[in-house]
Amino acid sequence: MTVNWWNRSIIDRYLLKEFLGPFLFSLGGFVIIGLVDLIFALVDLFVNSGVSLGVITRLLIYKVPAIMVMFLPMSAVFATMLLLVRMAKDNELTIIRTSGVQIFRVIVPVALLGISIALFSWGVNEYVTPWANRVSDHLIRSAVKKRPPPKIMNNVFFKESGNRFLYIENVNIKSGEMNNLLLFEKTAEPFPRIISAKKAMWDETNWFLNNGYIHELNPSGDIKYISQFDTTTIHLVRDLHSFYSRHKTPKQMDSSELKTKIDTLDKGGINTTELEVEYHLKKSLPAACFIFCLMGITFCIKFVRSGKDWWGVIWAIVSVVLLVGFYFFLMATFRAIGKKGSIDPFLSAWIPNLIYFFPCTGILLYDGFKR
Repeated sequence: MTVNWWNRSIIDRYLLKEFLGPFLFSLGGFVIIGLVDLIFALVDLFVNSGVSLGVITRLLIYKVPAIMVMFLPMSAVFATMLLLVRMAKDNELTIIRTSGVQIFRVIVPVALLGISIALFSWGVNEYVTPWANRVSDHLIRSAVKKRPPPKIMNNVFFKESGNRFLYIENVNIKSGEMNNLLLFEKTAEPFPRIISAKKAMWDETNWFLNNGYIHELNPSGDIKYISQFDTTTIHLVRDLHSFYSRHKTPKQMDSSELKTKIDTLDKGGINTTELEVEYHLKKSLPAACFIFCLMGITFCIKFVRSGKDWWGVIWAIVSVVLLVGFYFFLMATFRAIGKKGSIDPFLSAWIPNLIYFFPCTGILLYDGFKR
């Protein structure tokens, strides 16, 4: 039992070592390629706009996590195929096949490496990338564009719970003071009651309206009466920040923040389909690392039979390259369809992964048990 365990441990360590080298090398190369366009733009800012080298360097560093997540799936499939092709070239796969050991002995550890990369990608995309995007965007606004980030959004109409519709001309988030507020409340009458106020304050639970009027309309739409007030208090379910703070983009939020935003907007009657698609993509895109790794294993095991099977190597590489490109075409297509609302947001994010997962798994199971 000790010998068998030791042999398995040696094989696993060997596969890990042979996988990590190509993986890190390819990831570094892909990240450099991904930074090329950004480097040109930042060098132009450095030379022509006087932006300091320190700011340029920080912007490059902050953009690395997002670019790295984008290229992790390609790095995974590159490392997987390089490992298996190299093992076939040295006849290691042939030895495994002829020694009576099922090919799963190689497939499973490599697949687990793909799962590990997917989890790593999810962690970076969930915690590091949103923070880096927020910091880099702030740095661009403050140091590059030389203007502070906007704090408020003006002249926006919202639906509130309880059949209320709210309009605020402008608001100061820090002080909580609002100017020129209109509140429409649906009643049993055909026309709503209208509350207007010159000023309003917010204390996280209530809004205090100052210098305003309450307009009641009769069934004909004529004004029934007008009541003036100096101060009145109303309670709304959501707080001021959910209306008027400058919202982060989905790339600047982790899953919990994005889900909170979706729930908040949904309560206000705002369509959240596009945000729901982005929410599910935060999990499906990292999972592509495992899917690509599985695809690389499938084509290498299926087409590469020995070290002299160069046509098999060529077929495997060409097939995987084409399928990688087709995967991103599917991802873009279903993402657009999901945002249009034609299919469920969850399915729009996960269908491309499922299209690749089931055929690859079926081929590997068949081939593995057969051998």
